[in-house]
Amino acid sequence: MTTRSIPTDAAESVSGLTLRQDNEVVTREAQPSDHYAIAMLLHQLGYEATPALILGRLQTLIPSPNDKIFVATVHENVVGSISLHTFPMFHAAGYLGRITSMVVEGGIGSALIAAAKGWFQSVGCVKLEVTSGDHRPDAHRFYARHGFRRDGQRLARNE
Repeated sequence: MTTRSIPTDAAESVSGLTLRQDNEVVTREAQPSDHYAIAMLLHQLGYEATPALILGRLQTLIPSPNDKIFVATVHENVVGSISLHTFPMFHAAGYLGRITSMVVEGGIGSALIAAAKGWFQSVGCVKLEVTSGDHRPDAHRFYARHGFRRDGQRLARNE
């Protein structure tokens, strides 16, 4: 595991891994042992993700070169997570990077976005998108502050 030190007023990220010594916020790749904390964070968003489900997902996604899960920690306690996935674009060169979940406590989302952008860039993503429910206007404003704009519409169907 690699971490990097940055001052509070800097937005520097190397390979998407950052360390903010002043606030003791560390972003790092998720480990299977983070499953319970991630499940509890996802419950805050209304997801019924059990610790067992998250453990299984971590065990599947951690070895995948197309997926990455980062956590943010304060004093070694997980206070945020973000899940990232890449897809080759059919109609254009490069890869699409998609954020499919992000949940944080205490306003440390920017550190997770920095980690995501660094990883997406390192794996050749030329376009990034985020999936966020219509009922989360605060999240939409947060993503807009980080350069995400409405681009098309996603339609879904439960099976």
